[in-house]
Amino acid sequence: MSRIGLLLRWHRTTYAPDFSTPNSPGRSAPVLAAVLAVALLVVAVTGGSGKEPPTAGSPSSPQPPCPGPSHPAPGGSWWPIYREDFDAQVAEGGFVNHSTDDWELADGVPYSRSLRSYPDGWATTHDLSVNFASRTASVVSEAMGAHGVFQLRAHSAEIDGRTRALGGSFTPVIRPDASTGQLQVAQTYGRYTVRFRTVGGYRSGSDPAAGAGYGTAFLLWPASDRWAEGEIDFPEMAWGGRIGGFVHTIGKPSVTSTEFRAETTTEEGWNVATIEWTPGLLRFFLNGEEIARTTSDVPSTPFRWGFQSGGMLSTPPADVTGYLYVDSILIEAYRPS
Repeated sequence: MSRIGLLLRWHRTTYAPDFSTPNSPGRSAPVLAAVLAVALLVVAVTGGSGKEPPTAGSPSSPQPPCPGPSHPAPGGSWWPIYREDFDAQVAEGGFVNHSTDDWELADGVPYSRSLRSYPDGWATTHDLSVNFASRTASVVSEAMGAHGVFQLRAHSAEIDGRTRALGGSFTPVIRPDASTGQLQVAQTYGRYTVRFRTVGGYRSGSDPAAGAGYGTAFLLWPASDRWAEGEIDFPEMAWGGRIGGFVHTIGKPSVTSTEFRAETTTEEGWNVATIEWTPGLLRFFLNGEEIARTTSDVPSTPFRWGFQSGGMLSTPPADVTGYLYVDSILIEAYRPS
């Protein structure tokens, strides 16, 4: 399972979208979904700045261009099927589920047909934190120089008489009118691109890489919920730490067959990460550069893409607050020639 202690449960054609600049008002809803493959090649990206994190929610100057990959798919083509740019604002408290056993959002939530959320109270693995979208998630008009941004405010609060670290887990609905929940969120092969950054989430003066704060895994997980079919995690990181990725061994998923880590950290600015998943090949891109690829343990069954945030390697301190920002998501289907 991913390094993050999160419970993995589940009950147009514009080619090469430009994520080089923040969302601007009036832009169409984002994000490109692609399932792409990764190998044992590791390439260093930009180094960390070591600066103190900026104040959460404060404006910052626009980041330099960092487009996602725009090359053709090997042996086929990419076809955009999902884009979310978070144009509709939602106050914290607006992300609520139908019930505690249903990960569909309640009717009337602006993103009820485009996102699914783990219900409030679902614990993460090892009980490090609790999924609680209604007290962590919102969509704000502006954050860190971008317009229309999903914001997850990870923090601690009293839940049922116990102080708990709160996070959240979300999955895009790529085919809302499909006949089954599995078909609504999963596909075989594809390309997945997300523009994100973090602020805080760890105690000032501590090393984020130690995993004592919050973290996030953007991942591909089997639609069948059979972990033996594999798992692909990228980007995965402690907030404030370096961005990395993992490919799990098919048939023995507790073992990773591919691991890699860039020099880039989650707080340096906006980052664009892409997984490309095609038959027999996984490739990983960060800010337009391929940083890893593999031909080992490439799944061939339907997977769903999502992102999960909570305690990284231990329960975050109660006085720590942090923010995950997601500016846009793009998912593409793979069409063989």
